[in-house]
Amino acid sequence: MSQVGRMGMFRRLACAIGVSATLATTAGCGLEVGAVYPGVGYGDYPPDEYIATTEPVYFNGRADYWYGGRWYYRDGGRWNHYDREPPGLYQRRMQGPPVRRTYEARGGRAVAGPRRR
Repeated sequence: MSQVGRMGMFRRLACAIGVSATLATTAGCGLEVGAVYPGVGYGDYPPDEYIATTEPVYFNGRADYWYGGRWYYRDGGRWNHYDREPPGLYQRRMQGPPVRRTYEARGGRAVAGPRRR
């Protein structure tokens, strides 16, 4: 085998190794990696607008909100939900939907929620 033939074979081998290494190191770049929070998915909690306009239901000393088919509550600095709906919250939910307030303009004036006396 001549020296030119060996150089061509070496170049092909080096190119194949380089392409293989590039594919192997970048294959996982499309995957998203993030923290997993137990009990609730990140971003799977009531938005601020909902909390600001919905009257909470107090259960076990904390404010609970019915949102997206689950009862959510604050647990320290994060949101959590009940895996099984507690009987007390189920009974409250069966009484009717939560009280919602609107602060959107109606006829050019801001409208507040019902006043309590």
